Parts: sequence; C-alpha cells; structure tokens
Amino acid sequence: MEALTARIAARFLIGTAALLGAAVAVSAPPRLVVESPAPLAAYAREVERLDPLAFLPAMELTGLFEPGDVRVVVAAEGSALARRAPSWAVAYAVPAEGTVVLIPTRTPAWPDDGLPDVVRHEVAHVLTFRAAGGRHVPRWFDEGLAMAAGRPRVLEDDLREALAILTGPRLRFADVDGLFGGGRSDANRAYALSSAFFGDLVARHGSALPKRVLRRMAEGEPFEEAFRSATGVPFRDESAGFWRSRRSVERWLPIVTSTAAVWTAIVLLTLWAVRVARGRKRARLAEWEAAERTALQEQPLEPGLPKDAGDVDAEGDEDRKEPGEPPLVH
Repeated sequence: MEALTARIAARFLIGTAALLGAAVAVSAPPRLVVESPAPLAAYAREVERLDPLAFLPAMELTGLFEPGDVRVVVAAEGSALARRAPSWAVAYAVPAEGTVVLIPTRTPAWPDDGLPDVVRHEVAHVLTFRAAGGRHVPRWFDEGLAMAAGRPRVLEDDLREALAILTGPRLRFADVDGLFGGGRSDANRAYALSSAFFGDLVARHGSALPKRVLRRMAEGEPFEEAFRSATGVPFRDESAGFWRSRRSVERWLPIVTSTAAVWTAIVLLTLWAVRVARGRKRARLAEWEAAERTALQEQPLEPGLPKDAGDVDAEGDEDRKEPGEPPLVH
C-alpha cells in the first residue's frame, strides 16, 4: 500500500502547508489588479472580493512571501485574448507578464470548480514563475503545484489519476508536457498525471520540496539539477519509481470505492434483478399454459355426446330450440 499511503500523506502535507503558511510573517499576499469591460464588471467584482488568504497555499508551496501584484484581465468571449485559449479553457496565465486572463462566461471544468478555484490556480502559475527567477519550470511540475494550491483534493482527483494511469502508456514526464497541447482528453490526462506525480513527490520529500527546487532554479540551476540538489535523488529515478509504485490493486482501489462506482453497481444490480424477475415470470406463465393444455387434453367428453359435437356449455343448451316451440319475435 506504499503508493496509497503516499497519496494520503500528500493530502495531509499539502493541506497543512496553508496552515503553516498562515503562521509565517507574510508581508502581503498578491494584490490583484483587475481590469474588465463594463458588461463583465460583476465578474471583476467577484474576483476583487476574493480573500487574500486564499493565496497562502501557493505562497507556501513556492516560498514566495512577497509575491507582488498580479494583473487579472476579464476577457469577453470572442475577444482576441479569449481566442488565444482553447475553447474549453476558462483562464490562462502569462507568467512573464504577471498576467492572468479570465474568460468567465465559459463553464469551469475539472481540475477547477468555480471562479475562485480558477483564479487561485492561475495566480499560482505566476508565483511559480517568479519563485523560479523566470526560468523554465516543466509544465507537469507547474500544473501539479497549481492544482495543489488551487483547491483541496477531492475524490474525483483520485479517480481521474487512476484512470490516467490505467488507460494509457507509461510516459516520460517530458512527454506529459506535450499532452497539454493536445485536445481536452489529452490535457485531462496530463493534469491527472501531473497532480499524481507532484503529490507523490511531496509525500516522499515533504511539503518544502517545491520551494527548495524553485529556489535553486532561481539561483541558476536547471530543473533536474535543482531537483537533485533538493532531494539527493536523480529525477529519472523518481519518475521510474512513480510508475513502479502503481501496483494493480492500488490503481483500482480509488475506482472501485468511488461514489460513481457504487451507484453504477447499484444500477447494474437493479437491472439484473428486473431481468431475472421477468424471466421467472415468463417461465411460470409457460408452465401454467402447458398445464392447462394438458388438463384440457385429458378431460373426458360428456356421456352420449358425439365426438364431433363440439364444446357445448349451459349457455349453448339454452339457445337450442325444442321441437314444436314457437319462434321468438324480436
């Protein structure tokens, strides 16, 4: 159960990172400078009302306690800024410009759930860029950190991670970055793998790992060298260990214990029970019909009735006219 234990530990460590960060003397959370066209002013006000403390997890994970200002541009659907993003993307960050572009009329989807999650996720990208001194951070690491900082983990995360591991090849993490440029399904798999690997790394090396790596990158080390300096382990060994740790039982456990799996099982069992009940009813009806045919075949004819006289009942006897009886008048 090593991998499962690691995931549980990752939840605890990432979750408590915000609590630890609250105890740190923070100069100031990032100040959001929001710009919006007049028709979208309500969305701008919602962004401005976000609690600054909501950004503490990103500050703690990146080690950036004086993050500075972040520009948030609320863009209308169809605008030049909105067209830069895939149709399914609700927002994107331009970290080098310290800018987040928000397209609020689109519907948020996993890995985010609502406008506050989206904003926290994208602001985390800006903070990661700044903490690394503007140097290139692998996309999977960047997204894994942003997902951890954006919102608490939920059961759907476990389910998607398990499916991403089960339903595709074992990719090098350099190849995971390439999936983000594909369609929605490829991007979802990339998000899930990034979250899973980032969570495993935090579970193995502690919640301070991300900021240690980013600090060494800011000092001039490339990512893999910074990773080895921060952990004492070559990055390729960690990525290989991640795939080895995903044993089959642990891969399936989040799926078979999920709410969706339970309800699917209930529906399937109900359909099976209905089918069995109908089959039994048909069998009983067939038995009754066979028994009735047998009884009719074995029933003796009335004495003195010719074999070809047919089936005459009491009502038939009443309709038979007696000789000499006068005709009825209607």
